[in-house]
Amino acid sequence: MSNSVDNAPLHSTPPSQSRLRELLGQAGLRATQQRILILESLMQLSGHPTAEQVHRSVVAVSPSISLGTVYKALDSFVAAGLTKRVAAADGTSRRYDADCSAHHHLFCTDTQEIIDYCDPQLDALIRDFFATRGLKNFQPTSFSLHITGSRLDAPRND
Repeated sequence: MSNSVDNAPLHSTPPSQSRLRELLGQAGLRATQQRILILESLMQLSGHPTAEQVHRSVVAVSPSISLGTVYKALDSFVAAGLTKRVAAADGTSRRYDADCSAHHHLFCTDTQEIIDYCDPQLDALIRDFFATRGLKNFQPTSFSLHITGSRLDAPRND
């Protein structure tokens, strides 16, 4: 089975405005121009951007959108299942992941980047572990590992 570690942009070509409207509608959210711009920006930014990074991208197109509006929109996207919230490696800032597929995150303590990691064999091991051991009065429905370490090829900040 193959592993993939990838920090490339999630979408090489952004979804059309009509597709973004459709996604918002399916999630039960009004497709306002602000939400469309924020969702589009989130999907275009590489890695796992902060609200501040999304805001910087959005204000280049629409200077009147506030950081508070970006936070509110991102939180509504998380609640609607359009994106996930990911804690930064240092735990101090919220990052967002437009990829809602099942995957794990590797946190590089040297570069502070968050790297997506997929391994179906690892997922099967975790599912089997809980199927055989279980948790008293708890049934897992999903899981995501957050692993902290250092990239061996990362430039050191010494």
